[in-house]
Amino acid sequence: MWHYGTNWDGNPGMWMGMTFGVIFLLILLALFIWMIVTVSRRNSTDRPSQSNNRSVETLKERYARGEIGTEEYRERMRELDGDKRD
Repeated sequence: MWHYGTNWDGNPGMWMGMTFGVIFLLILLALFIWMIVTVSRRNSTDRPSQSNNRSVETLKERYARGEIGTEEYRERMRELDGDKRD
């Protein structure tokens, strides 16, 4: 009967509540996606250092077994140290 200045068939507060609810859900979804991206980037940057550590361990083992000489060991260690800084 009386719409009190609204064009909707309901309480205007209901529409505002639904609108803010949708906005709130979109913000939560954006935060969730941001969190997943941040965690995946952090994990991907950790991987090269782990492979570099494995390379150093392999180099040390080869040097200890006598497969490579002192000069070759030092040269390769310098190369691996350069990879860490890049």
